[in-house]
Amino acid sequence: MFDSKEMPDLESELGPIAEKEQVCPGVYFLSAKNDDELLSRDYYAVMEKSLIPLKAKSYGRKLSGLWLFSLNDGSEEYKIIQYEVAKYRAQNHLPLDEPLRATAFFAAQSFPDYFGVFPVPLQTPKGCTTRHWILDNGIYWIETDQCEEVLAVCYPVWSSELSNIAEKLGEQTEYDKSHNIENTLGYIFFPMKISCIPLYELMRKRLEWAGIVIDKPALMNALWDTAPEYVCLINQQEQSGKNDLFSALLMELGIEVEPNISLDNVITIFPNAGKNFLLLKKDKTICQSRAD
Repeated sequence: MFDSKEMPDLESELGPIAEKEQVCPGVYFLSAKNDDELLSRDYYAVMEKSLIPLKAKSYGRKLSGLWLFSLNDGSEEYKIIQYEVAKYRAQNHLPLDEPLRATAFFAAQSFPDYFGVFPVPLQTPKGCTTRHWILDNGIYWIETDQCEEVLAVCYPVWSSELSNIAEKLGEQTEYDKSHNIENTLGYIFFPMKISCIPLYELMRKRLEWAGIVIDKPALMNALWDTAPEYVCLINQQEQSGKNDLFSALLMELGIEVEPNISLDNVITIFPNAGKNFLLLKKDKTICQSRAD
C-alpha cells in the first residue's frame, strides 16, 4: 500500500491504514483503525524531505524517515503542521479550509514559543490600554486610560472555553462589532464586577492558577455575590453529571457509563475568604477584585 522508501514500516507502527491523503508535498494525512476499534486514529506523517521546517518537525514523534503527529492523543502539536500546510497552500494560491490567520491563532494558543504570544489589545470598550498583567497567553488583566479595569480574553480562548452565558456578558470594541468578531478574531472584555464568571470557567483548564493567580475560595464567594443564578445552574449541572462531557460523548455513541460527579467542583461559600480573588503580585493596587 505504501512506498517502503517513503514510509518504512508505518503500518507495522500504526496498524492498518484506512485512509491516506497527501495534503502538501511530503505531508500525508493518515487514518488508522484496527477491527476492534470503535474510532479511527488520525495522524499527519511528515517526511524527512518535505518542505516543512525542521523546527516544526521537531514537535512530532521521530520515526525512521518521518515525523508523526497524532490528532487524537490529546496533544496539539499537529496544529503546527496544519499551519505549515495552510501556509504552503496560501503561498501557492490553493484553496484553504479557513483563513491562514485563524489557523495560526488557534495554534498559537498552545504554542507561543513557535508563533509568538497573542498581542495585548490596545483598544478596549472602556478606553485605551495603559497597563496590563499577563494571566496566560491571550488572557490579560488591563487598566485603561479611563481608569477602568477589564479582563481581556482572545478569540481562540473565549470561543472554545467559555460558555454561552459567559460570552454574552463580554463586551466588544466598536471595530469588532462593525466588522463581525468572527472575522476579526478579536478579544472580548469583561468589566471587573463580572470577571469572576469567565475566570471561573477559564480555571478549568488552568488548575495552576489556584493560589497563584486566583484565590479560588474568594472567587466562589464573588460568584455567589455577583451571579447566584449562574452558581445554581453550574451546581445543578455538576450534581446531575452534565458537566462530565466525556461521559456525555460516550453515551451519545451508545456506550452506557456512569457520569463522574465531583463535589470538589460545586461552588460553595467560604465565610472567611472574602471576595478579593485576584492575586496578581506586580501591583497591590490591582490585586483585588474590589467586589466588596
